[in-house]
Amino acid sequence: MVSPRRHTNRWSVVLGAVAAGVLIRSARTIRQTRTIAALRESRTGSLAPPQVTVVVPARDEAGVLADCLRSIVSQTHGSENEALLRVVVVDDGSTDGTGEIAREFARRDPRVVPVRVDSPPQGWGGKVHAMHVGVEAAGPPEAGEWLLFLDADTVAAPDLLARLLATADSIDADLVSTPGGPPPGRSATWPLLMPPGLQLIGENASPDGRGRKAFAIGHCILVRRSHFEKVGGWAAFAAVRNEDVALATAVRDHGGTTRTVDGLDHLRTSGMDPFGQGWASFRKSFVAGTKGSAPLLAAIGVGQIAMSLAAPLSVLVGRGRRPVLTAVGLVGCAAQTAAHAGTARFMRSNPELALLAPVSGTLFGVLLLDGAFRAHRGRDQWKGRRSTF
Repeated sequence: MVSPRRHTNRWSVVLGAVAAGVLIRSARTIRQTRTIAALRESRTGSLAPPQVTVVVPARDEAGVLADCLRSIVSQTHGSENEALLRVVVVDDGSTDGTGEIAREFARRDPRVVPVRVDSPPQGWGGKVHAMHVGVEAAGPPEAGEWLLFLDADTVAAPDLLARLLATADSIDADLVSTPGGPPPGRSATWPLLMPPGLQLIGENASPDGRGRKAFAIGHCILVRRSHFEKVGGWAAFAAVRNEDVALATAVRDHGGTTRTVDGLDHLRTSGMDPFGQGWASFRKSFVAGTKGSAPLLAAIGVGQIAMSLAAPLSVLVGRGRRPVLTAVGLVGCAAQTAAHAGTARFMRSNPELALLAPVSGTLFGVLLLDGAFRAHRGRDQWKGRRSTF
């Protein structure tokens, strides 16, 4: 029979090992965050500016689409030559006024082309199909053309596109991507869910494209059309639900260079607010990333909760009795706080609240368990469409 003391010692060793793992994980997160490229100043030079086609997939976005389109047609890139910028808005089976807003912009600005699709074909994801239709509607590729995929719930600063192009040119990238920053009056999504969510995504995909997968985020992706066509376009990812990472990884694997850049001061998104919508958005992304595997989601969720609580629990359990466990816990807490602060600073998500890292990490673990439950019941939906894998 195992004595209670030996049993307690075993649990202390396990707790200390997990807390040590927190230190390694946090160090990796800090290193990943530092590889994100800064957004460069826009350039004027002897080289002719490239043509850019902006594709905006929109499903039931009547409340935000006008602001998005207004920000696109106000870009400094193409202001002196309207032929350098065209905008394809794909109304993806909307049941509100999304299509009418797109058509109204088209009446006022010939650069805007509205397209309507009712539903994706069998085997296609809705957003992927909408973006595919948008590219097809833009016509044949032009020499040196870039494609910009922009979510309808984003608003771009006037110089965003010029800066993205300058950044891609400066770092010789074929695909650059930036998340959107928080809107005024942000919800609790940003301080509570964004830092652990970004950390988990970063463990699977690298911002500098050198990991197992290359990181990109669907809010905003700028890619050379030649490289986009080279990897097969969106048709190559018809059934993929984390299409942003899949596209970046394919571009990287076909000889291109991909980078995540910090454009959050020049792009904002309302797609993560209010809190319930942010929760559902993250849940959808991780359900998609695991191909709807309830056991995998549950395992990741339990692991996330364990990693979030191990360091503070080590301090509490070891205090006054197990100095080594206490020390490991304190170092783990410091590393966890630093990693949270780094990701929160990048996402403009209240880095001063980094001491809440165990709480926000645990909450994100519960989100993953919620995803596992819904995947098991076949109940996960997004904008009225059931997720299928």
